Amino acid sequence: MDIGGFDLGSILPFIGIGFAAQLVDGALGMAFGVISSTLMVGVLGIPPAVASQRVHLVECFTTATSGISHL
Repeated sequence: MDIGGFDLGSILPFIGIGFAAQLVDGALGMAFGVISSTLMVGVLGIPPAVASQRVHLVECFTTATSGISHL
Protein backbone atom coordinates (compact mmCIF):
# COMPACT_ATOMS: atom_id res chain seq x y z
CA MET A 1 0.00 0.00 0.00
CA ASP A 2 1.38 3.37 -1.03
CA ILE A 3 0.42 6.41 1.10
CA GLY A 4 1.82 9.81 0.20
CA GLY A 5 4.77 8.31 -1.65
CA PHE A 6 5.69 6.00 1.26
CA ASP A 7 5.25 2.25 1.29
CA LEU A 8 3.20 1.51 4.42
CA GLY A 9 4.73 -1.95 4.75
CA SER A 10 8.23 -0.52 5.12
CA ILE A 11 7.25 2.23 7.57
CA LEU A 12 4.94 0.15 9.81
CA PRO A 13 7.75 -1.47 11.89
CA PHE A 14 9.09 1.98 12.79
CA ILE A 15 5.62 3.11 13.85
CA GLY A 16 5.25 0.03 16.05
CA ILE A 17 8.64 0.51 17.69
CA GLY A 18 7.95 4.18 18.29
CA PHE A 19 4.58 3.38 19.82
CA ALA A 20 6.04 0.76 22.18
CA ALA A 21 8.92 3.01 23.21
CA GLN A 22 6.60 5.97 23.79
CA LEU A 23 4.34 3.85 26.02
CA VAL A 24 7.28 3.09 28.31
CA ASP A 25 8.56 6.66 28.12
CA GLY A 26 5.15 8.05 29.00
CA ALA A 27 4.76 5.69 31.94
CA LEU A 28 8.27 6.06 33.35
CA GLY A 29 9.39 9.38 31.93
CA MET A 30 12.55 7.84 30.49
CA ALA A 31 14.03 5.15 28.24
CA PHE A 32 12.58 6.13 24.84
CA GLY A 33 16.02 6.20 23.20
CA VAL A 34 17.23 3.00 24.83
CA ILE A 35 14.16 0.97 23.91
CA SER A 36 13.76 2.25 20.37
CA SER A 37 17.49 1.92 19.59
CA THR A 38 17.61 -1.60 20.99
CA LEU A 39 14.55 -2.68 19.02
CA MET A 40 15.73 -1.09 15.77
CA VAL A 41 19.16 -2.71 16.02
CA GLY A 42 18.05 -6.06 17.43
CA VAL A 43 14.74 -6.65 15.66
CA LEU A 44 14.98 -4.68 12.42
CA GLY A 45 18.73 -5.10 11.90
CA ILE A 46 19.42 -1.40 11.38
CA PRO A 47 23.08 -0.35 11.91
CA PRO A 48 23.63 1.27 15.35
CA ALA A 49 24.74 4.63 13.91
CA VAL A 50 21.58 4.91 11.80
CA ALA A 51 19.37 3.88 14.74
CA SER A 52 21.02 6.54 16.92
CA GLN A 53 20.52 9.18 14.23
CA ARG A 54 16.83 8.35 13.89
CA VAL A 55 16.25 8.40 17.65
CA HIS A 56 17.96 11.77 18.02
CA LEU A 57 15.97 13.22 15.12
CA VAL A 58 12.68 12.11 16.70
CA GLU A 59 13.77 13.40 20.11
CA CYS A 60 14.40 16.86 18.59
CA PHE A 61 10.74 17.07 17.59
CA THR A 62 9.36 15.63 20.84
CA THR A 63 11.54 17.94 22.94
CA ALA A 64 10.50 20.95 20.87
CA THR A 65 6.83 20.02 21.29
CA SER A 66 7.29 19.61 25.03
CA GLY A 67 9.06 22.96 25.28
CA ILE A 68 6.33 24.73 23.34
CA SER A 69 3.62 23.20 25.51
CA HIS A 70 5.44 24.30 28.67
CA LEU A 71 5.87 27.81 27.30
